[in-house]
Amino acid sequence: MTRSSPFKFLDSYQKDDLDVFFGREQETDKLFDALSGVKHLLVYGPSGAGKTSLIECGLRNQFSDADWLALTIRRGNNLNDSVFARIREQLHTPFDPGPDFDFGQAVEALFDEQYKPVYLLFDQFEELLIQGSHAEKTEFFTRLNRLIRYKTPCRILLIMREEFIGHLSEFEPLCPSLFQHRFRLEKMNRSNVQRTIENMLTAPRYLAHFSVTDAELLAQTILSKLPDTQLEIELAHVQVFLGELWDRALAEVPRSQKQTGLPRLHAGLVQPDDNLERVLDRFLKNQLAELKPTYGEKAPLELLAAMISERHTKLQAGIAELEAALSKNAVALSQPLSALLQELEQRRILRTLKSGENTQYEISHDVLARVVGQNLTEEMKLREKARDVYRVYEERQGLFSRDDLDYLRAFEAFLTMPERLKARMVESEKELTRKEREELENTRRRLRLVRGLLGAAVLALVVAGYFAYAASVSEEQAVISATQAAESARQAKENEEIALDASKKAETRRIEADSAKTVALREKTKAEAALQRQLAAEREAKRQQLQSYRAQAGDFNSKKQYDDAIAAYRSALTLAEDAKTRRELQSLIAQCQSDKRDYDFNVAKNRGLRLADIGECRAALSYLRAAVAIRPDDTAVVDALKKCQ
Repeated sequence: MTRSSPFKFLDSYQKDDLDVFFGREQETDKLFDALSGVKHLLVYGPSGAGKTSLIECGLRNQFSDADWLALTIRRGNNLNDSVFARIREQLHTPFDPGPDFDFGQAVEALFDEQYKPVYLLFDQFEELLIQGSHAEKTEFFTRLNRLIRYKTPCRILLIMREEFIGHLSEFEPLCPSLFQHRFRLEKMNRSNVQRTIENMLTAPRYLAHFSVTDAELLAQTILSKLPDTQLEIELAHVQVFLGELWDRALAEVPRSQKQTGLPRLHAGLVQPDDNLERVLDRFLKNQLAELKPTYGEKAPLELLAAMISERHTKLQAGIAELEAALSKNAVALSQPLSALLQELEQRRILRTLKSGENTQYEISHDVLARVVGQNLTEEMKLREKARDVYRVYEERQGLFSRDDLDYLRAFEAFLTMPERLKARMVESEKELTRKEREELENTRRRLRLVRGLLGAAVLALVVAGYFAYAASVSEEQAVISATQAAESARQAKENEEIALDASKKAETRRIEADSAKTVALREKTKAEAALQRQLAAEREAKRQQLQSYRAQAGDFNSKKQYDDAIAAYRSALTLAEDAKTRRELQSLIAQCQSDKRDYDFNVAKNRGLRLADIGECRAALSYLRAAVAIRPDDTAVVDALKKCQ
């Protein structure tokens, strides 16, 4: 049997993992407090912050089985259906939801059977905002608003990535209290991550899997593989790197002890070219390279690409959907799709989600989904670009110009064009051809008129020569002169005909050249104009979004909702293009962080001192410790803490 790393890798922590879940004790307490006394809570943070682990491991262990009945719910194919299906799974006597059956009635049926407060944990809630139809979203937020006001004990957690919070504003009229209660989880900083790594390396659970030499030095060496400017860290990178170090340590175990000998983790395992920030990228590339010979050059990456959104977030998909996606992109598999899915699951790249008899698959972590998006080939990126271009042109009214047709045809090599769009292109091509033929016929008519005028002039010259000859026939010299004149006229006529023919050919070539030049200039002008419009629209959208984030941040800041203000400023920072704006936003973030520390300190200090004064030292300790962690030199807090201890 092949031995594998004991670390969590990309899997989230569950309730039974509390003994190896480190670094989030304070956030767990704050989340528990934030949930106290409210019917619903919006939990958000950046990708890789560990929101799912905080709830599934940290928060779940704050309750006994008698305190809550928690159901984790994912969107699946439709979030409204998934709510009913998840509740039905817990019932001994399942209900049959009709069109008027609501979330509150389903929760009430569950409470009546088990008599425990029900907690609905909507994990990866952004899936509804990214994938759901407008009807699905409208129905959900309408039902959610009624559930919040329902009498049965039920609390709701909406857990999502913070960059999608702006999408919720559209549905605030349907659920006015949507933003009323919020909790933001930040990524860990370096010092916290170092303590977390040290605790993991020395955790009793792992003693049977490896030994470690100088856990502190090893943690410092791991973190040295991050850029100095990176203050926040995604634990997914650390987990993957620890697994890689475990594999290296296992390789050092003598062959005779491979199955029983303990790998030894030490700082010497960290190699000079290691990069913690790119460890997932390296992991993915290595896995794909190993899979290509068996399943095909394109198949593994194409399969993973079918499981991420345009924003490079993970999506759930069944085998039928994946087969359709691969077929649409003309990807051939050397082995059955089920074998590739099983292989990716064994390599911990994918995970299986089962709901009743339905089986779906998804990439094991949003951070890995983002890495998949960053590894798309140019062909795949152009295919995505083609999909966007087709969608834009399908929404346009009227026929297309020649520039439009040429632009669209360039994408047919990467993605089959929708039939409706293809039909409009054919119609546009016919109309353009008709107009071009009409213009050509007008040109030919003008040429025929020129030929007629030249012929009349030649005829007049010949007649004049004839009469001159007849008048001077009596004189020999006149005859000779007339003959010579006639010969000269004939020669002139031939030369004129030759010149006329050359003129016609030159005129035709000039017209053709002017036409080609005009078409080329029109194409260039149209392309430049389209590009400028696109760039201007993107800049304006980014500017408006940046201003919106700044306005939100200012509103949050005035209400002392500093976490939300910082999140909004950071969202604005990702959109800022000029150095001045970035400096302003960074300054505002720093000011908010400072204000937040002051606010947190004052709240913790006041509550701690008040509880200490009335003799509630046990309750006061957490507040006093939080205050002294912010300002260790505050005499009043230090004295009260010593008194309570």
